[in-house]
Amino acid sequence: YSFRMSPDALPALTEAGFDVLSVANNHAGDWGREAFTDTLTKLSDSQIVFVGGGLNINEANALKIIEREGIRVGFLAASDVGPEWLRATEKTSGIALANDDKFYEAITKAKNEVDLVVASFHFGDEYQTKSNTRQQTLARRAIDAGANLVIGHHPHVRQEIEKYKAGLIAYSLGNFVFDQNFSEETMTGLALEVALNKSGKILDFEEHVVEINQDYHPNITSL
Repeated sequence: YSFRMSPDALPALTEAGFDVLSVANNHAGDWGREAFTDTLTKLSDSQIVFVGGGLNINEANALKIIEREGIRVGFLAASDVGPEWLRATEKTSGIALANDDKFYEAITKAKNEVDLVVASFHFGDEYQTKSNTRQQTLARRAIDAGANLVIGHHPHVRQEIEKYKAGLIAYSLGNFVFDQNFSEETMTGLALEVALNKSGKILDFEEHVVEINQDYHPNITSL
C-alpha cells in the first residue's frame, strides 16, 4: 500500500485540535523523499508541530515543546518499522529510527528542558493485541532515558497500558480514523487522557474508547 492524502485535509486536523503529529512511520516514504519533505513544509505552513522527522538527523531528533498553563511538554518520535532508506542523515531529510542511540540521547537531554517528556514509537506487530518483547525493550529504554510517557502505534489494534517505574507506556492506541472495517478490533481505537499536576508529573490517566463508524468517523466514549 502507498498512502497519501490531500493537503486540503490539513484544516480538519487543526480544527479538530491536533497540535503535534509524529511523521515517523513506515509509510512516511510511500511517495518518495520529495513528497515527505513537502509534507513537513505543509505541516509547518499549517502551524502543526511535527516530530520524528526533519530536513536532517538533528531536526528529526529535535525536541518540540508545547507549553500549556505553565507546563512545558516535550515531544520526540521514532519509527522501529522503517523505512530504513528514509533514515535522516546530516545532509538528507528523513525520519528518526528507534535503533539509533541518538534518539535516546535526545530523550535524556530533553528531561532537563521540559516538565514532561513524551516519546512516540511506531512499533510492534500488526493486529497483535499484546505488545512484544521488542516493544517492551524500546519503551522501557525510553523511560529509563528520561521519558515520562510513551505512546505507541502501528499494530492497528489496541494493546495494553503499562506503568513502568515512574513512567506510563501505552503500547498501541490502535486506529483513530482508518478504513480497516474487516474486524471489530481494527474499528476500535483508544484516546488516552493524561492528568498532570502543576509541575508536569503524571497524576492519573483515563482510557477513552474510539469506535469508528461505517463512515470512518471516530465516536469516543469512556471506559
